[in-house]
Amino acid sequence: MNCSSKLFRNLWLADGTGAPLRRAAVLVREGLVQAVEPEILGSAAAEEHHDLGGRILAPGFLDAHGHSDLSILASPEGFGRISQGVTGEIVGNCGLSAFPLTGENRDHLTELYRNYGVELDWEDFAGWQKALNARNVRLRMHALCGHNTLRAAVAGYEKKELSGTEFDRMGELLETALQQGASGLSTGLLYVPGKFADRDELLFLMKLLARAGSLYATHLRSEGRELLESLEETIELARSAGLRRVHISHFKTAGRANWHKLDRAIALLEEARAGGMELTVDRYPYTESMTQLSTILPGEWEDLDDETIERRLADPATAETLEHELAEARPADSWPTVRLVGTSAPGMAEFCGETFDRIAARCKLPPAAVAVRLLAADAAGTTAGFRGMSEENLRRIIALDYCACGSDENARPADGSLGSCHPRAFGSLPHFLRLRLDASSSIEAAVRQVTGLPAGIFRLADAGVVAPGKPADLSAFDPETIDGQADFLHPYAPASGILFTLIGGEFVYRGGSGC
Repeated sequence: MNCSSKLFRNLWLADGTGAPLRRAAVLVREGLVQAVEPEILGSAAAEEHHDLGGRILAPGFLDAHGHSDLSILASPEGFGRISQGVTGEIVGNCGLSAFPLTGENRDHLTELYRNYGVELDWEDFAGWQKALNARNVRLRMHALCGHNTLRAAVAGYEKKELSGTEFDRMGELLETALQQGASGLSTGLLYVPGKFADRDELLFLMKLLARAGSLYATHLRSEGRELLESLEETIELARSAGLRRVHISHFKTAGRANWHKLDRAIALLEEARAGGMELTVDRYPYTESMTQLSTILPGEWEDLDDETIERRLADPATAETLEHELAEARPADSWPTVRLVGTSAPGMAEFCGETFDRIAARCKLPPAAVAVRLLAADAAGTTAGFRGMSEENLRRIIALDYCACGSDENARPADGSLGSCHPRAFGSLPHFLRLRLDASSSIEAAVRQVTGLPAGIFRLADAGVVAPGKPADLSAFDPETIDGQADFLHPYAPASGILFTLIGGEFVYRGGSGC
């Protein structure tokens, strides 16, 4: 560790508030920002001097929507984050969190995260935090309590209506998580078992959040065909619950047939904001999404968890039947828009990054057969990218001043040892800034979207701003060259333009700038 005092000079400061850039010198000592001055501080003020050559110093970037709950325990360095200038991440998104753990959900989550080799030997938020500390995780990890994990902790993963006792237990577990420091509750209403939640269940939890003054973040029931209905459901429930703080995860219009809905979707958001709701969104700066491959399955398979899918597909006759059902349900011209991102299925890793039509041609099998074989071997770990978003809509969404950047990915090592990934794992925050700057955003406004804005959304008092007395979590970048460099065939490529990342006054990443 290098705990020496540091003086950063010859820089433009984007302090995270959106205030205009200003020339400054920043002194860091004992892990904190000690001084921010308009002129160079005395030469004796620090043991180290770093000249930024007129480039940008900013607060450490905050990933507003990540999934590094377990991957950061498997690879504590978090290279894919720190190489983007990221110093903090909000996890527990889309209804999936590392807590609470009970006999009802522990085995399932152990199976889901089996590739990480981490023993899930805790029960609650505090236990997970203890595991982070034991592994010396430097990245600042902030977690939402995931509704899918919460529901499964009391009722498992089956489709069922909860009893009064289960409601009460779920409320107790959520209150414990909030008291221990969880930032709020997330839902993943597309996924098992969250998709089984009815209005009464969601209203019950949202009223609890309202009483606590906590945040509700949601992966909507639909981001495409029923996008507007899903937004209306969320806003109406929040109003009924008296809940002010609402956050929409990876806000998008999925599928060409739904691109035209953006005007109405934004109008719904802004009507709610005008009515006093603190409604915000996040977005990754790519037009291909990524999620479990199992989400493509038709009929009754939609309501099964991945562990059950694997078990059923162990029967060859069942697998063959599903191949036919999937081939009939999915148009042949849709397979070129689906890409294999990651899997531990034997012999299939070489196809990661390829679309299913190409994989099928190489394997001499129909695309549906390839998909079913992947799911039979690794339903829990097989992920796919889906192309179906509008570039124009993406740019409109990230231009919203209440839109933060979220990678929707895991913090991963550079060697691929935790599996392949979407390029957003290594490029989201720099590419978000590149798109904003290319659209004539000011540097200070763009920086606010990846620092001060998410800090405000999640009530992170010590993050998102460069000011005396705050932790010295800093990022430095060149606005001319900052961008993501990863793609699906080269997913671990570090971003360009990041000079360094500092957490607690210590360098955790240097981009070779010589600063």
